[in-house]
Amino acid sequence: MRPKRGRMLCGVCRGVALHLGIPVWLVRLVFLVSTCFFGAGAAAYLFLWLFVPVGDPVAAAAAQTRTVAQSPLSRGNAASGPSPDHGTSESLGEALRRAPKPALVALAGMGSIAVAVLLSLGGVESRLILPVLLALAGIGAAWLQYNAKDGGQLWSMLGSVTLLFVAYAVFVMNAAVPGWGASPRQIILAGFLLLVAVCFAIVPWISSLIRDLGTERALKEREEERADMTAHLHDGVLQTLALIQLHSEEPATVFALARQQERELREWLYQERTTTDRSVSAGIKDIAARVEDEHGKPIEVVTVGDARPSAQTDALLDATGQALVNAVTHGGEPVSVYCEAGPSKVEVFVRDHGDGFDVNTIPEGRLGIRESIIGRVRRRGGTVEIVSRPGWGTEVRMHMPIAGDPHGGGTGTHASE
Repeated sequence: MRPKRGRMLCGVCRGVALHLGIPVWLVRLVFLVSTCFFGAGAAAYLFLWLFVPVGDPVAAAAAQTRTVAQSPLSRGNAASGPSPDHGTSESLGEALRRAPKPALVALAGMGSIAVAVLLSLGGVESRLILPVLLALAGIGAAWLQYNAKDGGQLWSMLGSVTLLFVAYAVFVMNAAVPGWGASPRQIILAGFLLLVAVCFAIVPWISSLIRDLGTERALKEREEERADMTAHLHDGVLQTLALIQLHSEEPATVFALARQQERELREWLYQERTTTDRSVSAGIKDIAARVEDEHGKPIEVVTVGDARPSAQTDALLDATGQALVNAVTHGGEPVSVYCEAGPSKVEVFVRDHGDGFDVNTIPEGRLGIRESIIGRVRRRGGTVEIVSRPGWGTEVRMHMPIAGDPHGGGTGTHASE
């Protein structure tokens, strides 16, 4: 890590010295000497600045040691990622603001002397100094916002590209004057260098886009995980508590329900969650039988065709289980479930003959329909329709696209208990 204190510019040399356990002046000397060999030291410094995070390596090592000694659940809701001071990134502008001002002045002076020496030894005419300075300023303007957390990469990139085109235009205008640079080959070479510089200038913007997409993807995955956990707790824990209240006068039943829910919750929390091996047809029948046993109400099951297990079918089966629980709890008999599996889609219809309800009046806090049914199916690319009318009952229609060829399709089976 590159520490924030004790640095001369970006903290690369001090970070390397702390990592290797050697004096920092020796590391700085190696970088300076290697820079004289075709800029190897400067390239290595730039590479380390891009990929080595900012932070206190000693404190980070101590925090990592403490984290290893803790169990995953002992931190509660505390963030498991690095703290703001451990393993963060910084833009070039932030690095320059943190660097000591005398070091920046000395670096600018050394850079100016080096450029002057190179121009004088190379025999470069004075008319090229302005285009070169404009090109360097354009590239520097783009990289000042590299790794910046507050945005601005797009505008800095546009300003950088504008400066690069201005530099090219100044060079072309100078090339039109008789003398050095009048060769068309040099103009073409300058155009090629312009393209290279533009590509180099848009790197910070592309990096920002990739970082934003990664953050958005991580937030989406975290939200989906939270929704899945909410749905699982509703389907498991809350329903078990409702059953315990229903059988409160039966200690043996209450104990059995509590132990069963404890085993299911521990398995869901501590074991890797993978796709089950239950097909759609078998899963529908198992779920209907379990709901019948728990609630004591018959369910008519009809399945047509079958589909291989997948994440989509697992979500559909879980949503079907919650729809059946709602039907036997709040609806009226007879309760039925019809499943039809085709080559590219599985459809499940859960029907009861209760009093019906208004779907638009469901409270926000009721998760049985919003998360356990609609949310589950939609997160896997499916759709849900709920039709409910007074005196007719309620029907939940779930449609889930699947991939692959179903097996055993076309054969209808009927089960009623």
